[in-house]
Amino acid sequence: MKMPTVPRGSPLPHLGLTALLLVGPGASLQAATAPAGVRGEVLSLLDRAGAVPQETEWKPLGPAALGVLEELAADPQAPAQRRSRAVTFMAAVDHPQATDRLQAFLQNGDTQPDLRASAATALGLRVGTGAVPTLLPFLQDRSDPVREAVARALGRLGGAQVQQALEERLPQEEVPGVREALQQGLTFSLP
Repeated sequence: MKMPTVPRGSPLPHLGLTALLLVGPGASLQAATAPAGVRGEVLSLLDRAGAVPQETEWKPLGPAALGVLEELAADPQAPAQRRSRAVTFMAAVDHPQATDRLQAFLQNGDTQPDLRASAATALGLRVGTGAVPTLLPFLQDRSDPVREAVARALGRLGGAQVQQALEERLPQEEVPGVREALQQGLTFSLP
């Protein structure tokens, strides 16, 4: 499923997640109004061991699923793996604002690095090659997990622009795990 990206020059990329949730139909409102069955189904899909739920499993839950996922991702009491999976699975939710919410997670430097890394992965899955311009600047991010996730996401998306960016970043990268992700990304992006 290919979703439109935020246009260049849009003020959205400069908003923090908090501001986005305050001015948009936020997670707390959507989660509070989500039927109990939706919340239960979302939790069931998140907690399924090893299996990645398909888009067809998320679609029947409707737009309310995004609010539930946002609430779970923001819950500091939730297990870290559940929070990361909640962000990743926003890629499959049937909601027009899911892409914007993923961008907000990625761009908010105050968000935990693992959640930002999950957002990078999810953006690549949700938007496809349209995510490349959004992801490229994050090859320079201060967070190792974010750089690693971005390198992997970009490698899966491929293309000449991606290959050039990964090649340029590789000699600058000092963290072994990120270097490995860059090298794998280059392998994936080759024609």
